[in-house]
Amino acid sequence: MTLRRQTKARRQRSRTPARKKSIDPSGAPKADMPRNVKPMLATPKAEPFDDPNWIFEVKWDGYRAIAEVEKSGARLYSRNTLSLDTRFASILVSLKQLGHEAVLDGEAVILDGEGRPQFHLLQNRGGSKQGTLVYEVFDLLYLDGHDLRDLPLRRRKEILFQIIDLPNVRVSEHIEQHGRAFYQVVAQQGLEGIVAKDGRSRYATGRRSNSWYKIKAKRRQLAVVAGFTEQSSH
Repeated sequence: MTLRRQTKARRQRSRTPARKKSIDPSGAPKADMPRNVKPMLATPKAEPFDDPNWIFEVKWDGYRAIAEVEKSGARLYSRNTLSLDTRFASILVSLKQLGHEAVLDGEAVILDGEGRPQFHLLQNRGGSKQGTLVYEVFDLLYLDGHDLRDLPLRRRKEILFQIIDLPNVRVSEHIEQHGRAFYQVVAQQGLEGIVAKDGRSRYATGRRSNSWYKIKAKRRQLAVVAGFTEQSSH
């Protein structure tokens, strides 16, 4: 089964009942919308692991992007706060239909027919329209007057699933507990790797944290080692 089919099946099972629930921001303080947010960063880790308190996501091969969505419009910018509005205009059009004021963290990617991100297509987006441009959202920092960054990650993602139902904007799916098995699936499909996240963690703005780990898939390569010896003159 491809990654695209797996995530589609999980989305069909989980999304419909989630939208029927009322959004509960209790525990999140009222606040003004944060601006020009520096994203939380993951610490490199060599090997995958299993842990019932952690969740595991695909490490998307694209452009990290923060979205600020208001009633008056939306803006999309990079981790260095450079505007991505023009580059990813179709994503911006979708975000304007969100129906909430929110700050989202995710990655802009181009997916091929099997649901795999293809960074080279994203780099050449100006000249080629191959693949599907998607904003894979994996965190929710602010919603309708409430700062969610101190809520546990699992709670933030639960709320995220309740509000996202847009063209070209998706919640980045995750696997609970079984990081090693998920890593093997990701590696077999030729993806970049996985991101492990402590489900209890808060969002550490602008910091590299040990609550998030990025684990790159090992790509095996064949190499030929050649050598020579000098001929003797005797």
